[in-house]
Amino acid sequence: MIATMHYSRPETNTSQCTLNEPVHCTGIGLHDDQEVSLTLLPAPPDSGTHFLRRDVDITRALIPASWHSIVETHPDTLLANKYGIGVHGVEPLLAALHGCGVDNVLIEVSGYEVPIFDGSSTPLLQMINQAGVIAQAAARQIIWMDRLVSVRIGEHYACIMPGLSPSITVDDVIPGGSHAPQNLTFSLLDHVFEREIAPARHPQHETSGDDRYTDSPFLSDVKMVDAKTPRFADEFMRYQMLESIGLLALAEMPIYGQMYFYKPNAFLIDALMQKLFEDLDSWRQLSYAEVEQMTGKLSTGSHQQTSDRRVLPADAPKSPFSPDRLLQ
Repeated sequence: MIATMHYSRPETNTSQCTLNEPVHCTGIGLHDDQEVSLTLLPAPPDSGTHFLRRDVDITRALIPASWHSIVETHPDTLLANKYGIGVHGVEPLLAALHGCGVDNVLIEVSGYEVPIFDGSSTPLLQMINQAGVIAQAAARQIIWMDRLVSVRIGEHYACIMPGLSPSITVDDVIPGGSHAPQNLTFSLLDHVFEREIAPARHPQHETSGDDRYTDSPFLSDVKMVDAKTPRFADEFMRYQMLESIGLLALAEMPIYGQMYFYKPNAFLIDALMQKLFEDLDSWRQLSYAEVEQMTGKLSTGSHQQTSDRRVLPADAPKSPFSPDRLLQ
């Protein structure tokens, strides 16, 4: 029987969470078209997220899912440990775990990359749904933003602003569309990730539509018949959000703030996290109980606008939309 999923809303659940039981599947890697085995296992409180390569010496196989582990960002993100053992293609999986509120998990892989499935996080959400998510006897910690942190690399720009509710905004030019910047904003509460962001795929990650991508019955309803059909008119931007959320999960705590990205990429997100952890005066580590004491209990409508209206800094790229959209 498939467990009923109770997403723990990583920005508002008081307790750390892990999986209720191990779950396994196989899929095809993006780069070499080889079959890869993937297993997600429960992990103890305060252990965080780690990858374990099952095809190498076990004493060198553990890779922390941390911003410290980023060693490459192009053509895709590579996480590696001090022995040089690495894993590619982590963003959709890390985004799915974050979206489901899984704080502690061991991820076993049989090769150097995570299965790509259909290029989105939806099959991975279903995999987590199969295992179920349970609360643990440890308080969840979050990053509470006290002031803006930003980085600019050429025309690319990213910042995280203080806010009473976590949200994400992307400005970019959609490939093949008009050359005018497009703007998309979502609150990250109330299962928005599951509905609006997780299904998005990058055009380069679309698979061929065959049935080799998984042997797991609980993923069998994620068929590839629509592999060449966009799921959203703005799917490219939604996939940018998915990748950004997956990379920001490497901060190892949910970030409670308003995130803005202009033409985001992995190199930009990596630089933003480095800046965040260098600027220790810009944020505090708080438990959710402490957040409640400061703000009152956050409800499902907690992303309302407030009188404390923050706008982008003067050197931020100009959006065709009002900065107030960031607070909606």
